[in-house]
Amino acid sequence: MFASSSSSSSRCSSIPIMEVEEEEQIHGISELPNELLIRILIFLPVEEIARAKLVSKAWKNLSEFSFVPPLTFEQHRHCNGTISSFLDSIDSSLKLHYQRGLSLSRIRLCLDLDLIGSSRSQIDSWIDATLERKVEQLDLCFLSDSIINYYSLPARVFAAGTITILCLEGFRFEIRGNIDLPALRKFCLRHSRCDEQSVPKLISSCQLIQDLEISCCKPWQKIHVSELARTIRDLRLEECRLTIYGDTNIDLPALRKLSLRNIRCDEEAIRKLISSCPLIQDLEICSCYGKQGLHVSGLVNLQRLTVVCCYALQIIEIDAPTLQYLDYRHGARRCDLVLTCCEFLRELILYDRFVTQDLLQNLLSGLPNLERLEINDTPLQRIEISHRQLKRLDLTLITVPILVKIDTPNLQSFTYDGHRMPFVSAISSLNTSSLQELGLCFFNYNVCSHFFALQLKEFFGKMRHQTDMKLHLHIRSKLELITPTKLRPILSPPVYNIKHLILTIYECRRHQYIIDRILWMCHPHILSISRGTNARFLKVIYKKFMNKEQHPKCCTACQVKCWRHYLEEVQIDCDESMSKIERTIAMSESSNIVIVMKFEVRFRLKWRPQLL
Repeated sequence: MFASSSSSSSRCSSIPIMEVEEEEQIHGISELPNELLIRILIFLPVEEIARAKLVSKAWKNLSEFSFVPPLTFEQHRHCNGTISSFLDSIDSSLKLHYQRGLSLSRIRLCLDLDLIGSSRSQIDSWIDATLERKVEQLDLCFLSDSIINYYSLPARVFAAGTITILCLEGFRFEIRGNIDLPALRKFCLRHSRCDEQSVPKLISSCQLIQDLEISCCKPWQKIHVSELARTIRDLRLEECRLTIYGDTNIDLPALRKLSLRNIRCDEEAIRKLISSCPLIQDLEICSCYGKQGLHVSGLVNLQRLTVVCCYALQIIEIDAPTLQYLDYRHGARRCDLVLTCCEFLRELILYDRFVTQDLLQNLLSGLPNLERLEINDTPLQRIEISHRQLKRLDLTLITVPILVKIDTPNLQSFTYDGHRMPFVSAISSLNTSSLQELGLCFFNYNVCSHFFALQLKEFFGKMRHQTDMKLHLHIRSKLELITPTKLRPILSPPVYNIKHLILTIYECRRHQYIIDRILWMCHPHILSISRGTNARFLKVIYKKFMNKEQHPKCCTACQVKCWRHYLEEVQIDCDESMSKIERTIAMSESSNIVIVMKFEVRFRLKWRPQLL
């Protein structure tokens, strides 16, 4: 009855050269253009590239150094090797490039400066080596818990004529000499200590930048909008001071994406910046100070708008006929949301505890093409949602609503997240004839378990007309889904139309009851135990399936039998090996702490059409 579907077949690790040449004729490898072959090889390590050129004419015909894979060195605090071996690997790789005369297009170097200690002197020589090899993309991330250990770049970096992309994180950013970066197109500076002159100096000196990010630098950097390059297409600023002097002319005709996070500026500065860049397609404003009103209009290409945690806002007015995505998260105080000419909006996300049923109805009536609606952290007592085009609905409620009416004939996905589910007693109408995926998440410690289980079963009953539905059930609660034995003879049979049941069980008291009660409610074709689940639950369900009798003797006096009488066969379908599953189960048995699953286990269940 119990089997594993993992494949036992294996391929030969080595293939004769003649056979490979025949395979090339079959698969047409030799006919691929060199550009595509290089694109494939660039993802392989140097040793694999050498092997590929030995067994394939197509690879062999490429010029000796026409492709060079990018170098990536990332050190972690708990790496398996020693610090010295990691540093030696960087030295040897750069030395190999120098000896072969190879160009170096891109290098990423991530170091923990607190661990390498006196070896920091090597960093200068590494950077010099990359500059000599005409590096084009330089990505440096230097981690340190102490400001004293922050690293300062050599002055040569700011005069490198080949650098097109420069990304720096965790630096002491100071520029003493001149700046000559004629090829620079992208500059990112994150979590660094800067003086007051260096960042403005670089911005004003590089007038061909297309992608600019200044994020979380100390002290807060003052960004003068008038000094930004006209070529900028993507501008991301976080924890900065945005300044616009008087009647200064803003000229950013190429700007397509603007992200402002935790920015200090006045309301007029943002209004003038937005209105001066009419071709913006993606606008994000998060935690910006000093704004009481946000007016978005005149952006003829705007497709995405995100407004998050701007707590001083009292009104948001949006007039964007091309807008397709709106993410609004507020909630600290009441703020009026006014949408006009947004009939093409397809996705609406609302995090607002002050949203009312009247506001919700007014919004929906003006959005005929809406396909996704997400409502979070609202205390609504009455929810009425009627929409012909809506395909996805997500509700996260902080109170239990008295009435829920959902009339969405084209709804394909519905998710509820809250303390208690407004089950059949609260849902007066549920027109969801196209529903394919249902998600239920519960976070309550005081639910009456008998009543909860009966309502959940009744709710599943309303879904009987659906075919091949996918159900996500997430329980992070100490409730127990226990059904009194005396009630079972009068209950309806389980639901059969759930194709895939996905369970995430974390904090329930008695895991052995959960699977019994869930399989009493429904008989899914596939039962998945997802990542994040308590491994003890996997242990319980694994042993229940392993120890199931072919002819169970329980439930002899009950009309409605338990799942054991219906289940014919169980098959494990998992990306991980059986040995790893068994090790995880063993860890959960021997440990006093909660072991959380880091992989998903799927059980394919075959049910009997009739009882034994």
